Amino acid sequence: MKLIGTRGIIIAIVGSILPIGIAVGIAFALGLDTVGAIAAGAAFGPTSLGIAMNILRSAKIVNTPVGQLIIAAAIIDDMIALVILSQLGALVGTLTVSSVLIPIVSAVSFLVLGGYIAVFVVPKYLDRYVFTKVSAEKKGNVSLGILFLLVLGLMPATKYAKASYLMGSFIAGLVFCSNHAAHVSFVSQLKRVMQWLMRIFFAATIGFQVPVKNFASYEVIWKGAVFTLALIGKLATGFLVPNFTTHLSFTGLHKRDVLVVGFSMAA
Repeated sequence: MKLIGTRGIIIAIVGSILPIGIAVGIAFALGLDTVGAIAAGAAFGPTSLGIAMNILRSAKIVNTPVGQLIIAAAIIDDMIALVILSQLGALVGTLTVSSVLIPIVSAVSFLVLGGYIAVFVVPKYLDRYVFTKVSAEKKGNVSLGILFLLVLGLMPATKYAKASYLMGSFIAGLVFCSNHAAHVSFVSQLKRVMQWLMRIFFAATIGFQVPVKNFASYEVIWKGAVFTLALIGKLATGFLVPNFTTHLSFTGLHKRDVLVVGFSMAA
């Protein structure tokens, strides 16, 4: 993180703001109102870490500097997306100063203060007062139990605080981001069913809301094609990748890194 942290933050910010700005501009050009334009722009902000990881694994560069750069940028990218997502609810109905500012302040506060507490404070108390009282074999299962309790508590807390409920899940996960026992238990206990659970939850939430019948419309197709131009903002992040190789910039292996980062961020 010390090697690629700053550059990862820059790539994440550019990879969020640039495609959002392009998509908002396209939306206004197509005649959408302000709320619709911002919603369309927000859809192009996040980067799918899951898809990016599949790309990195297939290229066998997960543990390389460029692979860690993509992972760091994708995580920060998602943080920015959570803040933007918190703001979308405020755009529905009558706009007031408080309705605009409260979601932003709440989301940023949860992200910064809550994130700090989750990473640096809570784990210390768990190690001192909880994990010392359980055997090493049960530490992973206890960690998962506490994780689920935190999720159940933080999701409604962030929602009622006008931030996105997804922020609560994110912060709960941060508590155990360096807990190896929790990772082992998660992989051994839940990974076998996670793939099917993801399919079920996706179908029951996002999947059923997609108006598939409208895809036969010529207008939907050409406007959707125009919106894909917003991904240029993601692809452009590849040019910000530092040269970790002995080749000249934008040649050889550095050219490969530029393409990998650009397409991974566009995933």
